Amino acid sequence: MLNLIKKILIDKTFLVTFILSIVSLLAGNVRITDIDFKTIYSLASLLIIVSIYQDLGILKYIANYIVSKCHSSRNVFLVLLLCSFVGSMLFTNDVAILTLVPIFFNIKKYINLPSIVTISLLAIYANLGSSITPFGNPQNIYIVSFYKLSISQFLGMSLILGSIALVTLFISCLFIDNEKVNTNLDNNQVIDRKKATLLIASSLVVLLGVLSVIPIYFSLIISILSGIFLSKKVFLHVDYAIILTFVNFFIIVGAVSKIGLVHHLVTITTQNSISTFISACITSQFISNVPTAVLLSKFTDNVYPLFLGVSVGGLGTLIASLANLLALRQYSAYSQNHTNFKFFKIFTFLNILFLSVFVLIGLLLLFL
Repeated sequence: MLNLIKKILIDKTFLVTFILSIVSLLAGNVRITDIDFKTIYSLASLLIIVSIYQDLGILKYIANYIVSKCHSSRNVFLVLLLCSFVGSMLFTNDVAILTLVPIFFNIKKYINLPSIVTISLLAIYANLGSSITPFGNPQNIYIVSFYKLSISQFLGMSLILGSIALVTLFISCLFIDNEKVNTNLDNNQVIDRKKATLLIASSLVVLLGVLSVIPIYFSLIISILSGIFLSKKVFLHVDYAIILTFVNFFIIVGAVSKIGLVHHLVTITTQNSISTFISACITSQFISNVPTAVLLSKFTDNVYPLFLGVSVGGLGTLIASLANLLALRQYSAYSQNHTNFKFFKIFTFLNILFLSVFVLIGLLLLFL
């Protein structure tokens, strides 16, 4: 227990957000409802489940399998990005990041792929892929509910953006060295089939909670029980600091979103399609795209520009999307170098690059 507390207290991201959250509580009008407990419970459930997969050796087995079926480093890179893109579309961007980053670091034991670039692009395409389906991320769920959109109406907005994103995914792979890899790996990882079957069943229950099919607290209970019965030591490896960091993050965003000047600016910057799109992109960089969708929806009926803005706006800063913050945390947890500042520089550069490209694409789509 003392070691867990120590790990939390020396976590720089947690400490910075904790200080800012205290300032927010003292200076702002923060309510308990500002904390999205569904996201917190979802994150906790997923962290426990993914840690069990790691502890049982299943992630290493999957990594070995991917490497054994690919003939070059570029193919491995492509498979990882496609898994992120499609996986986020079906299971949310957060699930994609939490699952694929550990798999990547298992793959990296055999293949020399650039860690920071790969994880940055995994996050970028998790954000872009998740924008395609109504349940791919929280802001899509909110937009569909708030504006009472049908599935066909939503897909009519998202498929064009998703198709363009998929094209850029294949183009991105061309910048990775096409080195031949050793596919004769001895994948003799022993998997306890009974435990693996129970874990898969538990994972499905957790995903149902994340997708709001069942109450999320039920998923949290199942994930905890899975840890108790399948791998008790897994609770020593869960990243509790990121869970608390997210609580701090929601408090900070709650305070910022209630500032009078912010409300005034939102009112004057959502008068037409272009201004709504630009406002959504910019606001997402500072308070994340989920709160941006909630905030701007109160002031505009321009649903398509809002959707494009928060989808594209997930690219950019670390806090533009919660998946971005998860990418940093996963890198910090699994990387041996712990070069967080280097990660921040490269991650931000790539995200700003993709943000610039997709802002132009978004503007073109609005003009069509």
